[in-house]
Amino acid sequence: MKKASQWLQSLRIEEPQTTKGVFTVFPLTVSETNGRDYLTLDEAFRQGLVVIPESGRVPEIVVVVKGEKPVLIVEGEVIVGGWQNRTVNISLLLEAGKEHRIPVSCIEAGRWSSRRTRYPFVETRERETVRDEFEVAAYLAHSQLRRRKTETATRHFLLTGSPVAEQRDVWAEVSRELIVAGVASPTEDATTFYEHHRASIEDLLNPIKTLPNQVGAVVAIGQTIVGLEAFDHPQTWNILRGKVLYGYAAEALEFLWRKETSGLVAYHEAEAFREKIALAMEGAAVKPAPVGMGEHLLLEGGLVGGFALVHNGKVRHMFAFPKVHR
Repeated sequence: MKKASQWLQSLRIEEPQTTKGVFTVFPLTVSETNGRDYLTLDEAFRQGLVVIPESGRVPEIVVVVKGEKPVLIVEGEVIVGGWQNRTVNISLLLEAGKEHRIPVSCIEAGRWSSRRTRYPFVETRERETVRDEFEVAAYLAHSQLRRRKTETATRHFLLTGSPVAEQRDVWAEVSRELIVAGVASPTEDATTFYEHHRASIEDLLNPIKTLPNQVGAVVAIGQTIVGLEAFDHPQTWNILRGKVLYGYAAEALEFLWRKETSGLVAYHEAEAFREKIALAMEGAAVKPAPVGMGEHLLLEGGLVGGFALVHNGKVRHMFAFPKVHR
């Protein structure tokens, strides 16, 4: 889609910010902005304008939007509670005043029952959560898991019209991450990793500053670019930047633990990666959103993976990454 590609190319790549000699963020900024006509899931949840009851089915959750504005729910969102913790498979813009069934993947293999444990690192809301309702975690899933899940979800979306991820791949990545991190979890719950290493992750993130009119970032770990994330409005980035970068910083911890020596990604490499994505967007398959409003550009089959959610001619969220062919 030409217009979406031109929007990406219009973003300015700012000078990189690096922490611990490993974790690099190239901010993406816009020259001008207009109003924002939706709420993020975080905003709606805190205001009591969404309810997320347990659906009783592993590959979906129910999101009831009670407010008057649409709600943006982002791929990689971690939803905790219910009968098992889940993560969202693809970004969606949900209509106001409706109940939506959202495609998700399980990130807690060993539980299928209600649990009253309070999670220490979740968004708070204006009313008490009731039994079997989900809460919204204050982080996205770690970026390796997001890439692996999105590769299969977009492939299935292209072939079947439904963004269903390979659940075995998701569980395998969760298990791998827990082992590498030395974190024990009786139910193989991915959230135990994020919360156990919260201080180390925040130590990586604290030096990273948000720039005026920033809408996203190109992120690198060592000499490897691992993703590009962008939204349509700086306010959305301001709300979600901590959650988004948390998942990338979680991956950067592994690099630090391995104590590998490495250089850093150069500015021209970030530019080249952006151009590669823009080219892929021009020829991307377009599919109507499976839930809610808009359509998806699917970056599937080439050198980059990911998607862009487009609504009313605007890229509301895009997540792109270099393909690693296994």
